[in-house]
Formats: sequence, structure tokens, C-alpha cells
Amino acid sequence: MIKIKNEKSSDLIKQHSLLCKLLALKANDTGSNPETLIYEIYQAVDQLKGKLEDDRLLLINQWVDSYKKIPVQRFKQIKQEFNMEYIETTITEHIRNQAFREGEAKGEAKGEAKGTLKGQLLLCQQLYQQGLLSEDKYKSMTESLNQQLRALQRSKPGND
Repeated sequence: MIKIKNEKSSDLIKQHSLLCKLLALKANDTGSNPETLIYEIYQAVDQLKGKLEDDRLLLINQWVDSYKKIPVQRFKQIKQEFNMEYIETTITEHIRNQAFREGEAKGEAKGEAKGTLKGQLLLCQQLYQQGLLSEDKYKSMTESLNQQLRALQRSKPGND
């Protein structure tokens, strides 16, 4: 447990450190403005977002949520401003959503691959119809592309 004296929390607030601002929020100094402090915390998080992993964002969000002393509506507005409103509230939710995002990305990649193969098949057909591809070359290319397409359609999500 960290105990911070009120007179020291004002010094923490002045620091340009995310950790100092989080500690100052916990101190609940009577001379500080919790709304401004929470805004500054999420502003600092926003600047570090590319460097912070999801579990750190979750921890910060839980910390602020535990020590916030501002109306819920204002808290939601601040989180929305910094795109933090979708940070999960539990580790379980975090893991579930991370798995969902990974599955969604795999599905998108599979869809793109199918689209590419279908586009190549259409191109081969057009080239053949225009007489730019021999019948043997056309059959060879389309057979190969169709095999790839069938294999992709048979593959189960997660086996990609």
C-alpha cells in the first residue's frame, strides 16, 4: 500500500509522469481537481498508447475507475475523447476480446485471399476469351487457382 501525504500530491501532479499522476489521483488531495487530473492521465495514456500493451491500459483504466471522484457521465466523456471507452473492465474480458480481434483478423485475411484468387480466375478467363492465353495455359492456370481456392474454403478458422 502506498501512502501519499496531501502536501506531496501537489508536487506529483506537477510531474510529467503518468505514474505520478496516478499516485496523485489516489492521494485525493483536497487542493487538487480530480477531473483535471483524470483528463491529464488519459492525455498521457493517449500519448503513450502505441507503447502500452493492452494489459497496461486495462490496469490504468481500473486504477482510475477505482479512485475517480467525478460524475460517471464526465468520466465517460473523458474516456471517449481519448478513445479509451472500449478498454475492457476485467482480465477475462480483455482476453476474450483479444481472441475475438485475432479471429476477426484471420477471417479478413482469409477473405482477402479468396478475393484475390477469384480475381485471378476472372483475369485468366478474360485473357483466354481475348485470345491472349492458349487453352492449355488457361486450363493449367485455372486448375491451379481453383485448387488453391478449394483448399482455402476447406480450411477451418484457426488453421490458417
